[in-house]
Amino acid sequence: MKVQWSSDLETGVGIIDDQHRKLVDRISDFVDAVAENNNEDIEETVNYLIGYTIQHFGAEELIMIRHGYVDFKNHRDEHTRFIKMVYDAKKSLISDNLSIQQIENLRDELVDWAINHIKVMDKDIAKHIKI
Repeated sequence: MKVQWSSDLETGVGIIDDQHRKLVDRISDFVDAVAENNNEDIEETVNYLIGYTIQHFGAEELIMIRHGYVDFKNHRDEHTRFIKMVYDAKKSLISDNLSIQQIENLRDELVDWAINHIKVMDKDIAKHIKI
């Protein structure tokens, strides 16, 4: 499984696209760490994703608020769900309660959620706010 930035992920909103590139790069790092069974890198990437997504989602949500985006609540709820998923994984990593299968499932969920979220929900923001 390979994850990389491509033009079909672009929203046309510079700051969001820049942040998405970083997010996709770090998810790619997570995919690599899982493939290598590198627990240190897995944990480091999960920690990074928690902090970075909170920052990125905050910026995205501010843009939505400033432009009166009508689906703000649903979009914010999806952000909250993602952060919870990653934070729950962190708690399990700390207590050493994640099996290889669970880590691989997390990898798949992270990739699917991020790519689908960008392609559908974030592109919808860009369409409606017309930056």
